Amino acid sequence: MSSESASVSSAEMPETGGALWSQPNKFARPPGIEIQAGKVTIHGYQEFQLFVREVKPLPIDEPLARKKRLVEVYFNPEILAGKTVLDLGANGGFFSFMACQNGARQVVSLDMDQAYLDLIRQAQSAFGWKTIRPINGAVQDWHEPADLVLAFAMVHWLYSCTANYGSLEAVVRKLAGLSRAILLVEWVAPEDPAIRFFKHTEWNPQVDKAGYNREAFEGAMRKQFRKVEVIGPTSPTRMLYAGHCQPHEVTLHAALPLLAPADHVISSRWLCEYEGRKYYSRVYADASHNRIIKQTTFDLALHEAKILSRLQGPHFPRVISSEQRDGCSVLVMERIAGAGLAEARAVISSTPKRLAAFLEECVTILSQLRAAAIRHRDIRLENLWVRDGHAVLIDFGWAETEDEPHLNPGHLGGLERIPSGPACDTYSMGRVFEQIIPENSKLFAPLLQSMLNPDQARGVAIPELEQVLKSLELPETWDVPLVFPIPRQLEVQPGEPEIRPRGFSAARARFWKRCRAFCHQIFRP
Repeated sequence: MSSESASVSSAEMPETGGALWSQPNKFARPPGIEIQAGKVTIHGYQEFQLFVREVKPLPIDEPLARKKRLVEVYFNPEILAGKTVLDLGANGGFFSFMACQNGARQVVSLDMDQAYLDLIRQAQSAFGWKTIRPINGAVQDWHEPADLVLAFAMVHWLYSCTANYGSLEAVVRKLAGLSRAILLVEWVAPEDPAIRFFKHTEWNPQVDKAGYNREAFEGAMRKQFRKVEVIGPTSPTRMLYAGHCQPHEVTLHAALPLLAPADHVISSRWLCEYEGRKYYSRVYADASHNRIIKQTTFDLALHEAKILSRLQGPHFPRVISSEQRDGCSVLVMERIAGAGLAEARAVISSTPKRLAAFLEECVTILSQLRAAAIRHRDIRLENLWVRDGHAVLIDFGWAETEDEPHLNPGHLGGLERIPSGPACDTYSMGRVFEQIIPENSKLFAPLLQSMLNPDQARGVAIPELEQVLKSLELPETWDVPLVFPIPRQLEVQPGEPEIRPRGFSAARARFWKRCRAFCHQIFRP
């Protein structure tokens, strides 16, 4: 869409006296702006200060600060540079500005409230920026996709209020259609104070609703995206998710010179920055299709070759050659002729006994790692493959041995990392098991009990796990539908209170405290 504004379709909008759907920020703090030399302060639904190179939430807006901490990794300049961003329901433009400052080529800030769009224009003008396009319009009328799409606190509005999609599958399908690479979306539970007050999900009763619940939302996310991750909670009733359109990121950073034509690249990404050094990795398909070529900055590929040389057998890739070149290292190894575990889990988990055999192989992998005194430190769903029905562990770039410690970047293990501590292979493998065991099934609970206990996982003896697996009485078929859970991020952010399941009294207390604060804000004089 090339125009500066987009018309709002009213054909399917609810007929209400107050037209709340057209004023979604009606009950928020009133919008305002203060412009000073080198600093802009924006008030309203979002409260923050904007500088040339930084955007900071004000102390009054702790929810915004928490959300920023959760999504910062997606705004890294190494990932965002040159990409397009679509900020749906942009409000004061906090994340639009954050994207602009971190190298986004173009940012569209879409909102139905003209007053907030005016704030974005004024702030952008104060710094002489031209990257952001504030657009007055509704999500259902927008059709230009972007690399990164932000849909924070939007799902309940689109379900039945500002739009009439009527089902979470339709909402997620719309958002997925706008996303070229990643969708960051916030799930708002039906017990959320805002939903209870505004009754978002009860508008437009003439529309056939398909149910507003987390199970339906996650099911829609799985259906529309190749990979789905839970980023973390923004409140006791709100959770951030990431939907990835492709299983592998391909960003051809100049830090690694191309070793083969670009169409041979399987994956290419920035890994991390550690002690002032930026690490990149790129994987190529060899012309023979029997090998892959892994290229990394510094000696990361050489290190991986050294680790793999200590492992033998069908559960690990075989090294063919490795060498150091100017500015990078290169590893050639056999290509695993199979599929990633995320793609193959429906097959290997088709029956309890078939899954048990696969889990037993994964436990054998743990045993072989321990026997070789190797800590993989990055066991996750993406790093386990299935070859002819058998488990293969890949990506040993961050692995270390007991006698040779290696680099320790904080991201190791991802969602599978043990909470508040260094990586633990047993715990991480348990988190992987969670993702390939059908949701709500208790058949393998005895196995997971010790693997997922942070206080026990490091000391669990592998023979104990093998014995537990052998002792399980497994039926021929599953006792629950074959639906796989999306793992939760268990690690608590530094300085933040722990958010427990709603069954805990502490969570109830925090929930009702937020409710009271919300109502006080709404009804304050």
